[in-house]
Amino acid sequence: MVAVEVEDRPGGLHRILIALSKENINVEYMYAFVRQSGQNAVLIFRFDNIQAATAVLKREGVRVIDGTELYAM
Repeated sequence: MVAVEVEDRPGGLHRILIALSKENINVEYMYAFVRQSGQNAVLIFRFDNIQAATAVLKREGVRVIDGTELYAM
């Protein structure tokens, strides 16, 4: 599982999925939530290749959230 933070606006998820698609990384499933309206959304993914997905996300400037921070939310 990989948790990321994205802007809570139209296109936030799309940008991530396009970057993953270009690298042939599959999303097996995903959950999303917003802690407070107007702030960033948190997306939790399960990928077929976690290491490659994490590298792509970081390269694209997507903030990856570590487990400690995620559990504190």
